[in-house]
Amino acid sequence: MVDMPRAEMAVMLDVGSAWAKAGVIGQVRGRWRLVAHAAQPTAWGSAALRTALVDQLAAVADARIAGRIDELLADARRIECHTAIPPKLAVVAVSRELSGSAARRAAEAAGWHVVESVTLDDGRDLADRLALLQAADVRAWLVAGGFDGARSPRAIEAAALVAAARREGRGPVVWAGSADLASEVTELFEEGVVTSVPNARPDARREVAGPLRDHLVGLLRQEAGGTDDTHLVSSTFGRGIGALASLTGLRIMGVDLGAGSATRVVAEADGSIATRVHARGGLAGTVLVPGAASRVARLAGDAGDDAAVADILQTLRARPATLPETVEELSATQAAARVQLAALVDDAGDGPIDLLVGAGRTIAAAPHPGQAARMLLDGVRPLGVTQLAVDAAAVLGPLGSLPGDQVREGVSLLGEDLLVPLGTAVVCRGGEPGRTAMRVTMHRAGWPSVGPIEVRTGQLHVLPLSRGQTAEITIEPIGSVSVGQPRRTPRIDATVSGGSVGVVLDARGIPIALPRRGDDRRQVLAGWRDTLARDGAAGSDRVA
Repeated sequence: MVDMPRAEMAVMLDVGSAWAKAGVIGQVRGRWRLVAHAAQPTAWGSAALRTALVDQLAAVADARIAGRIDELLADARRIECHTAIPPKLAVVAVSRELSGSAARRAAEAAGWHVVESVTLDDGRDLADRLALLQAADVRAWLVAGGFDGARSPRAIEAAALVAAARREGRGPVVWAGSADLASEVTELFEEGVVTSVPNARPDARREVAGPLRDHLVGLLRQEAGGTDDTHLVSSTFGRGIGALASLTGLRIMGVDLGAGSATRVVAEADGSIATRVHARGGLAGTVLVPGAASRVARLAGDAGDDAAVADILQTLRARPATLPETVEELSATQAAARVQLAALVDDAGDGPIDLLVGAGRTIAAAPHPGQAARMLLDGVRPLGVTQLAVDAAAVLGPLGSLPGDQVREGVSLLGEDLLVPLGTAVVCRGGEPGRTAMRVTMHRAGWPSVGPIEVRTGQLHVLPLSRGQTAEITIEPIGSVSVGQPRRTPRIDATVSGGSVGVVLDARGIPIALPRRGDDRRQVLAGWRDTLARDGAAGSDRVA
């Protein structure tokens, strides 16, 4: 009897709310390699995803097993993670624009799904508000209102509304309003139900959401205490990033932009991680951002007017697995991604990072790597010298679901197949418009030096440097311009690595400043877009 050839392989699955991604790793000449990966809308089911993998493998597999690939995949080990449904919360506040918006933003940034939001200026009558809250199926209640140092009867009214609607034992209550009213609010509920946190809106001009968000993060973990997070993407993606950081000795930020939610992870060189999950931070949540259509239209430049963009954003919310079919739809979708990434890192204070990893279909499967680089650069604005990469095959999440030290081992085994490098970005802030922000010289062994190149404030300059290549650069910030490092010397030396985009010299500032005139703004945006998306010939650089 002739022994049938065997194939050692494993299937990695990342099942999201809109998209299901799968990758196949197998032994190729004694090494574990990523041999196939595919993505399909989750609603299509697992059969369609497996068919796509079989078709890919049939074209490259050993002829002796070509007819058995489906059978081999069915028997292969599955390493799986999935997106969780966030717990539900009701927000009751005095005003929609002040206390209500502050409370809602903090709750969603902590990972809660706000299913009901009632404010005393929402136009409903008391009976409607009460009926709405009585019907709400939520795990917790958040009440806010009143400025510190003043007694607000309306804030007490908001708390009393929750006390009337909430049945005894129906979840904890968080008071994030005036500290002067905390004792009165506590008396409205049974003992031990209310927790008072610092006012999220202490006065009309300030929003201090940090303490409330931190408390809600802890409450979410407490309420979900019985849930095993071993296979939840919100946890596994962070574990994968942490393992990568500990292996490389780099400080890494990973951003996973999904359809419904978004996750930001910052991992230190020792593997420790800090994770933030934004429940409405995915593309479908863009439509809920105040002034979203106008903001996305302004940032895109070529996506059409506000009404056209609003229609695109509503489509993303209703059908998050929809793929852009026109240039305008693609531009609006990627601009929406930049808006959501900016919200995810707006209070990050994380300091310089060595590597920025983008995940999620919109970023990792962008039609051109320059578009992925632009979403990461414009959304995150990583100050200093930062490598850029994407998790194109969506493997970090599944690898993070492995037990214990196997996460690190899995990340190590995949090696260069783990991420697709885009290149390195040098981002500075400060400077006067139109004037030189920094001078950069690039040195490569065996090649003539490039530069010094003068990059003006508001300008992008891309130098070609292919994947697998490294170079030394010398950066000379001009005047008050900063690249995030102490100015002990007038010049800063750094090592950069190449990728499918190259080395991006970005002097557009933090945040990016755009011209006010529509025609000027569209021209500038088009220049930046073309500079990053254009494939440069070897030895040629691009500038806008």
